[in-house]
Amino acid sequence: MSLPTAKRISTTKNGKRHQPYDLKARPTNNASSPTDPSRHQAPRAVKGRVESKAKRLKEIQDALSDSSSRSPSTSTASSTRSTPVWSPRETVRDVYLETIQQFYPYYTPKNDFEILVLSGGQYEGVASMEGIMQYVEKRMRSAMSAFRGSQEFIIQNASKTLNMVPDITGLKPRPGDFGVFIRPIPNSEYSLRLFPGCKAASEYCLDFVLSATGEPVNSPFEFNLFAGPGPSTPVGFAPTMGIEPLECSFGIARKDIRPGAEKFVLRDGQRCTLQRPGHKDVQFTVPMRHRPEPPRVDVDTIELPEYV
Repeated sequence: MSLPTAKRISTTKNGKRHQPYDLKARPTNNASSPTDPSRHQAPRAVKGRVESKAKRLKEIQDALSDSSSRSPSTSTASSTRSTPVWSPRETVRDVYLETIQQFYPYYTPKNDFEILVLSGGQYEGVASMEGIMQYVEKRMRSAMSAFRGSQEFIIQNASKTLNMVPDITGLKPRPGDFGVFIRPIPNSEYSLRLFPGCKAASEYCLDFVLSATGEPVNSPFEFNLFAGPGPSTPVGFAPTMGIEPLECSFGIARKDIRPGAEKFVLRDGQRCTLQRPGHKDVQFTVPMRHRPEPPRVDVDTIELPEYV
């Protein structure tokens, strides 16, 4: 799974692949974001588009949990809200366009190279179309110089990356997504939500949602989360260890994680324990996904029992 040109694959120290999710939440010396409308005013020509897409982003955030988790007692206003029309996540391009819409709702990329260089939220200049155009033109000149190729050559190579099938850890689920599980936490108004991450790395994600609405929230109470080998995983698979939010591995402090964006990375088959002061521990085992059969080779096979 490739990410923007500057860092084709984002990794943690142990080499796991993750999407650099919520880079917009990185702390800066200035309290306001570079795209904060209090600092910059979008051009009049795109002002209406900004308001329209901001409304769509709000709908996306409201609908990020499985519809089965929503209570039938929700308010009339909530129940009559229009259902977002989701774009597919069939290619890396689909994922990056979704991310760009969050970072730069006032700008539509003109080609695959622009999608690639804007997908990680690297542009932090003036929130305007002119500012972004100058940024992508500068990146294009740098790429043409580095690869000694034409603009068409650079765009064609970007397209090869964007045409790949995504296998990313960190994407929040959408209604109808496969492999999403929501379970209420005893004596709490919140639920655990598990959703798939990178299948090649056997990664699953966990976050917290309000049981009544399905809205994702960040660390809603004091707790510790531990993960260790499960009954179907080898004893030496991994030691039991405390789990911190994925965002922290990218240098984002917990207090700076965008509301509702926090997530924890687990592995298929791990047995996890949620500890809360004053409550019984809660345990669960992460679902395991079927792995494809290894390719057949011409060898002599010695049969042994799988379990003894």
